[in-house]
Amino acid sequence: MPLAISIPKYNSPLPTNIALPCEEWICLQFWPTNPTTAAAIHYTGRFNIKYQVQARQLRKDHPDAHYCACLFQYLREFAILYRSHVCFIAADDKHKILIGEGVPTSTGVRNKKNIVSTNTVLVASDHDFTKLSLTPSVTFFIDIPESIEHSFYNGKVFVSYKDTLFQPSTAIRHSTEFYNAIQSYYEPNIPPILCLYTDGGPDYRTTFGSVQISLLCLFLRGNFDILIALQTAPYHSWANPAERIMSIINLGLQGVAIMRDEMSSYLEKIFEKADTLEQIREAAKKNQDLKTELENCICNVQQLLCARTERLIILSIDKTLKISDTTMDILSKKTNLQEFMRTHCQIRHYSFQIKKCENADCNVCDTIRLPQDIFNGISFLPDPVLAQSAMLNSERAPSTIFVNTKVHNIIQCF
Repeated sequence: MPLAISIPKYNSPLPTNIALPCEEWICLQFWPTNPTTAAAIHYTGRFNIKYQVQARQLRKDHPDAHYCACLFQYLREFAILYRSHVCFIAADDKHKILIGEGVPTSTGVRNKKNIVSTNTVLVASDHDFTKLSLTPSVTFFIDIPESIEHSFYNGKVFVSYKDTLFQPSTAIRHSTEFYNAIQSYYEPNIPPILCLYTDGGPDYRTTFGSVQISLLCLFLRGNFDILIALQTAPYHSWANPAERIMSIINLGLQGVAIMRDEMSSYLEKIFEKADTLEQIREAAKKNQDLKTELENCICNVQQLLCARTERLIILSIDKTLKISDTTMDILSKKTNLQEFMRTHCQIRHYSFQIKKCENADCNVCDTIRLPQDIFNGISFLPDPVLAQSAMLNSERAPSTIFVNTKVHNIIQCF
């Protein structure tokens, strides 16, 4: 933890024969902040302390980190192998951007010096009393290199600013954003293979029914031959290539303060009584004018999503399925859906993969778009396993170790 020292001021003057150290001399008694600079030779290091700014780079480890890293390597090698037929997307959400209530509020990004006119005062509110906010969603189209040694951080970025109140980040909304962005980026020649890489949040977690249904919607709507969705290990969202885009977005948010427009006095009174997002949504259900005015009052700071949001459908698989049916308990009772997932999908803890079939009796899958020889050679990404040499040299684990909380501690993937 940080240390602090102080030099008290003396009430009475010291004798003239005592030399008082200056502030610069005291600073030079510390250790240099950067020992490689030329100024470091002036420091004595008498005090074993130094100035340092807290860095937010501490990472928490997880037993599945190596397993997920291996899966990500498989995905990149797969994308390189079929690079002319693959759309590779990395996606993530950025932190919420607050919208000021009656006063411009800072975006929360650490500011730097800006160029302004001489008669301008650059100031903004810095409080958390706001109710409305925007959520930036990043969709990163990766330019697939020719070799695994080359960079996967080149490509084109799509950013949408969503109203947190009425456009929350959900799996079906993300799938809609992906589809709209893919259409805009590749139209009219959309690649037949889609690879997705995201973090493990609730709107991306591949074990959740809502995410699986959304990916099936995207698979059918985009008429993909194969869809592969992977997620990072817990606490390892930094491994997502989309995280590299966040610092670039911060450049555009530095020195920016935003504020919503005022509504009518009647609606402002209703809005003032609602404190939480749930209360505001409930009030908007009872008063449609409130919802309309809330949407309009932030139009000047928001890029609205395309009108086709929520248009993705999955009725071709199961006619009884509704968009609200997203829990595993409900989905497990959908016979047709479960049969389709059994024959077309591979579900793992960190991945969800879909592939078209060649069954002539299947009324869901459309015509295969890939060349037949390439499609026949494509299979689901394999599960990382122990190397043969590691298996030969390993000792047999006791039977009591094979429980969910302990098995990860003894398995190491190559």
